[in-house]
Amino acid sequence: MSKLRMLVGSIVEAGAGNPGAVSAYIAYNAAPGESRLFKVAGPTDAPEIAELESATTVDIGRWRQELKEDLAPTVDAINEAGGSAAITAPKAEWVSDFVRRHLKSEHGIDVA
Repeated sequence: MSKLRMLVGSIVEAGAGNPGAVSAYIAYNAAPGESRLFKVAGPTDAPEIAELESATTVDIGRWRQELKEDLAPTVDAINEAGGSAAITAPKAEWVSDFVRRHLKSEHGIDVA
């Protein structure tokens, strides 16, 4: 059975009905020995999905640093507008849904 699993992820919620930003790495395991990695990044209402190269090294520490860098402009913008931004962990299922929809629309793959 194929599965999606968030390896690491962060989100900044802007509040007041405004989209925040999300950045996460998702693994898609189609079958034993068959996996693909995706990066989800961008505004929370429409993040971009990018598939990583097949020989990508899984480096959680480096990815966590990249997440902070991806979200820094949103954090800065919220703080400059007088808000109080914080980076938190998104719900894995919510982020995985973006990859699930991407796999269906771009590749015709159904993931439970």
